Amino acid sequence: MEEEDNHSHLQPLIPYYSTLSFSSHSLQQHFADKNAKHFTSDSNNIVLRILSILLLALISLWANYEASKTFHITVVNDAKDSPAGRRFALSYVSNDEASRILLNTSSYVEHFLYPNSNNNDNNYPKKHIDSVTLQLPRRNLNVTDIVAVYTAAGNHLQRGGGKCFSYVIEISPTLLEDQRYDKIAIVGAILRGMAKVWIWEGAPQGLVDGMAEYVAEMAGFRRGMVSGGGEMPQCREGGGGWWWEDKDPSHVARLLHYCEKFKKGFIQRLNEAMRDTWHDRVVDEVLGMPVMELCGLYNDNNASWV
Repeated sequence: MEEEDNHSHLQPLIPYYSTLSFSSHSLQQHFADKNAKHFTSDSNNIVLRILSILLLALISLWANYEASKTFHITVVNDAKDSPAGRRFALSYVSNDEASRILLNTSSYVEHFLYPNSNNNDNNYPKKHIDSVTLQLPRRNLNVTDIVAVYTAAGNHLQRGGGKCFSYVIEISPTLLEDQRYDKIAIVGAILRGMAKVWIWEGAPQGLVDGMAEYVAEMAGFRRGMVSGGGEMPQCREGGGGWWWEDKDPSHVARLLHYCEKFKKGFIQRLNEAMRDTWHDRVVDEVLGMPVMELCGLYNDNNASWV
């Protein structure tokens, strides 16, 4: 940029004067004006150079700040000798596609669960994610699972207080098998994993899975329910259990959709409430009514709200 500035300022042209009209005084005045213009031009060049250096420094600081807001990413291929592992290495590791998917899905989930977080909105304080490892294991996950999330070792307190979290996201090798290979399904699986990463800890796993499924559906990654076909699930408590226990995540997500429709912003407020100590009436408190009362409306109208 400095070289550009050096060539962007043309030197003032010397006007043509007839030698017969020049006096000694006019020549002195002419060269004095010329030197003054050179001095002004040189001063402008120096100022522009300084401004260019400052601008580059600011851009560098901004880039470092933006980079510092992301988390450390590691991609591990433990199935490298299998067909799924070779496909993962070729299509997702060698070209950094896996890292890009992680960052893009993380950005979506982060802005979904923590609205206005970039405006320092204290109503939705974010989790601090230190690192995420995306891993393709040798073994398949459970029959019904396509993604699993684990808390990694190394969680620590950050400067100024608050905990930094590290996670491992495993995607099932079955997603990369020839008969099932679907790039959209892989993105959807990673997005569900990132949703579990950004959801606050402490809630029952069934509810967390349902919330992750809700986020995935809002992003356009709806999947069929594993059990119960396409029928709407009934919402009830019984046998000492809760409506999120032992349910397919899609079942739980359906009721969460209904709660969100009943009270806009419910999902974000529920996630925020889960940051504190969990108890089984948190959902009722966030909803502003016993969820089982809403269940009655849900069961009566479960075919008309989608």
